[in-house]
Amino acid sequence: MIEWLTDTLIATGALMALVLAARGPVARWFGPGAAYALWALPMIRLVLPPLALPRGLLPRIEFGVEPLTASAAGLHAAIPIEAAGIDAMPAATAIPAAQLAAAAEPSLLAQVPWMTLALAVWLGGAALFLLWRTVTYRWMRRDLLEGSRLVARSGAVRIVESPAITAPLAFGVFDKVVALPMDFLADEDSETSDFAIAHEMEHHAGGDLLALIAMQPLFALHWFNPLGWAGWRAVRSDQEAACDARVMLGRSREERARYGRLIASLAGGDRLGLAAPMAGSLSGEKPIIHRLKALARKDVTPARRVLARSLFALAIVAVPATATVSYAAMEEADVPEVPAVPAAPAAPAVSYSSDAEMRADAQAPQAPQAPDVPEVPDAPAAPQWADGAGAVPPAPPSPPMPPVPGAAPVPPAPPAPMSLRNAMSQDQARRAADADRRASDAERRAAGAMARAPQVEERVSSDGKRRTISIVRSDASGAGKVIRQMILDEDCPADSNRRQARGEANGTSASVVICTGEPKAAKQAAVTAIRSARASIASNRDLDTQVRAEILSDLDRELADAMKEARGS
Repeated sequence: MIEWLTDTLIATGALMALVLAARGPVARWFGPGAAYALWALPMIRLVLPPLALPRGLLPRIEFGVEPLTASAAGLHAAIPIEAAGIDAMPAATAIPAAQLAAAAEPSLLAQVPWMTLALAVWLGGAALFLLWRTVTYRWMRRDLLEGSRLVARSGAVRIVESPAITAPLAFGVFDKVVALPMDFLADEDSETSDFAIAHEMEHHAGGDLLALIAMQPLFALHWFNPLGWAGWRAVRSDQEAACDARVMLGRSREERARYGRLIASLAGGDRLGLAAPMAGSLSGEKPIIHRLKALARKDVTPARRVLARSLFALAIVAVPATATVSYAAMEEADVPEVPAVPAAPAAPAVSYSSDAEMRADAQAPQAPQAPDVPEVPDAPAAPQWADGAGAVPPAPPSPPMPPVPGAAPVPPAPPAPMSLRNAMSQDQARRAADADRRASDAERRAAGAMARAPQVEERVSSDGKRRTISIVRSDASGAGKVIRQMILDEDCPADSNRRQARGEANGTSASVVICTGEPKAAKQAAVTAIRSARASIASNRDLDTQVRAEILSDLDRELADAMKEARGS
């Protein structure tokens, strides 16, 4: 945040200096409106957020700087005590410990956070600047409306006469007001009052008052900078000149001269930074001269206007090049180091005082190994039903009881009923068998129906003009029998009466001949058309004799072929 604020302060200050240097030539070449538009560049830079570049887009340059520790010991602080031989140092030359500690402590001024203090003063001054401008604007509005009277309305703008001013004044963003001196409309001529009201109304129409309020944070950041105060005066001057140019657009030189005299007569007011008076809160003669010179210039040509817009667009595109670049996105992620796994402690070394002890240790009996655990035998498998489900084995049958003398005989026990599971299995098997039998019967019937279904056969003659379509049905012995036959003959004209049909006595077979050739009527029409065309060519004397002869020869050949085809049909 601090980096962005400082970069914004430096960049906006540089842009304001650039605009102050370029506003004069720009106004001469492209008009006062273009000079006033230049002040949008520092405003764009003011609201431009910091740019976070992708990782690795630009190389990061790092400088290795070793920290320096200032102390009264000088070079002695950098020399290790072990290397200096502190034991060998004489007591007379040794530096007391209390003196070393006192010299190592920073001074009182070094403990003051100067950067934090400067930042607090800067931002506190900016906040006081905005508060001061807001309070003075509210006081101005209260003073102007106190004792005023409404004289007219123009849309959403109220036109009032106020005793608190001596020159026309426009103020208000939401509640728009144009304030005139008392009895201004009665004392001044109609042209002067019209010019004054038109100028203040143009301030409201052009959004000049909103622009002044929006630019206050820019000049609040530069409250201590003389460049900011110079820029504020230049903004007011360029705004008034641009408003004059909009009011006088397309006017004659005489009207411009009278308008300039009105501006000069109202000059000298020094009031209110957030209002837009006609003469402006501009003391001195330089702003008035600047506006009068702008009025004396001719209107900007369309070619220069297009060039001005192009250059202004290029300048807007270049402003983001001054944005604060955030390198936070380029930092490598801090990956914590994985602690090394400690090595297993080595077995303690055993020392032997003599060879006899070492041999006794080697011959010591070793601990016996533990016996293996015996394996548990697997449990016997449970019996299974036919469908795979486990079941409890049936109990063995009980031995028959011996008969008791004199007792009635006991009838044998009835057989145990079939289990539900076995009954269901048999029922399912029976249903599956019935379904298979019905499916096989259906397949046999379908195969028989397909075998008895009639088949369609087609034969074509070698010349392709005669097509025979036969419907054949198989009899009980499997032999094919033609039950219907249709012959399509292209040699036979379609409009002829030749249509044959024959059948057997029992009606089980029939044959039909259908003519599909070109109709006779079409051939006769072709002959008639060729004859008509030949007669027309033969009677036309405008044609060249040789050309007429060639055409008639071709028509005769066509006529002969057409008549031959008509006779053949």
